[in-house]
Amino acid sequence: MNYYTYWSISELPSNTRSFEVFFWVSIASLILWVLIKKFKEVNDDYEKLILLWTTGAVFSLSTIMFFYLQFCTTDTTEKRIQNLFNSSKVCVIEGKISDFESFRPISRRKAVTIEKFKIDSIDFQYEDALLGSFNSFTKANNGIFKNGLSVRITYGKINHEILKVEIAK
Repeated sequence: MNYYTYWSISELPSNTRSFEVFFWVSIASLILWVLIKKFKEVNDDYEKLILLWTTGAVFSLSTIMFFYLQFCTTDTTEKRIQNLFNSSKVCVIEGKISDFESFRPISRRKAVTIEKFKIDSIDFQYEDALLGSFNSFTKANNGIFKNGLSVRITYGKINHEILKVEIAK
C-alpha cells in the first residue's frame, strides 16, 4: 500500500536550524538600527544613543553567533532523527484505526482535547495541550483520524509516543 507522510518529528519547527534564527535577528536589528539613526530625533536624555548602542549590540552578537553556528559547528539534527527512526527503540505498525475516541477531560477551562485510538492491539493517545505540544504529535480535532482509516505509524516502544504518521493514499 502507498502512504504519504501526514506528520513527522523531523518536520517540526523546533528543528529549525539555529543559524537561520540569528541571521534573521541580525537583519532585523540592522534595519532597526538604520531606522533609529535616520528618523529618531536627538533628545537631552540620550534616548537615541541608548537605542543605537542597544540595537548595535544585538546586531553584533547575532552576527557573531550566525557565523559561529554556520561555519564552526555541525548540525546533526537530521542524522540523530534518522538514527532514532532506525534504532531498536522504535517500531512501525500498519493497520486500520479502531476504537477512535476524542474527548475533553473534566476541567475548569476545558482547553485540552485528548484523542486515542488503537491499531491492532497497540494503544495511542495524544492531546493538544500547549505545553505538551512541543516536539510531539498534538494534532487533535483535525478531522483526519477516524475509525477504519489505514495508517502506518512509527512510534517509540516504551510509551507509544508517535514519531511519524503516514496515511494510505
